[in-house]
Amino acid sequence: MSMVYSVSDLILIAGCYLLFLFAVAWITERGWLPAHWVRHPAVYVLSLGVYASAWAVYGSVGYAYQYGYNFLSYFLGISGVFLLAPILLAPILRLTTTYQLSSLADLFAFRYRSRLAGAMTTIIMLIGVLPLLALQLKAVAESIQILSGTADPRDLAAGFCLMMVIFAILFGARHTTARKNTKGW
Repeated sequence: MSMVYSVSDLILIAGCYLLFLFAVAWITERGWLPAHWVRHPAVYVLSLGVYASAWAVYGSVGYAYQYGYNFLSYFLGISGVFLLAPILLAPILRLTTTYQLSSLADLFAFRYRSRLAGAMTTIIMLIGVLPLLALQLKAVAESIQILSGTADPRDLAAGFCLMMVIFAILFGARHTTARKNTKGW
């Protein structure tokens, strides 16, 4: 027996969830939460769930089916990088804080003294992230399709995409310097 939701119910649930995310971001940005909560390692671990969600559904399950335990190499590699992150990333953090570099493109443009290096970095990152964004959007669209039983969830997926753009504009693209955004991390 499967449970089918109406499209209006899904919109209400998604709207409440996004409103909750907006509220958490706004409260955090205003400094109303204690700093030890905001900077707690669990926050970073939970945020990695966003990174792994679509990949886990569409990538690693199929990869595990096809290659068996070899699929663990991907996750072990990422885990190793994060274990070594304090050692590997500390010099980059000092450099970005000292020179107020706020993106990877800024870092490459600064390092190679070339605007072209920064532009190429931006283009390469855009090419790399678009398939991941499309995969995430596909996951949302197919989830809507399964939960609502509708044949074509594209309008709802487009609405979800618009809400994520608004969220990114309101809480991601407003800070122009790394110093202002990191609050001393």
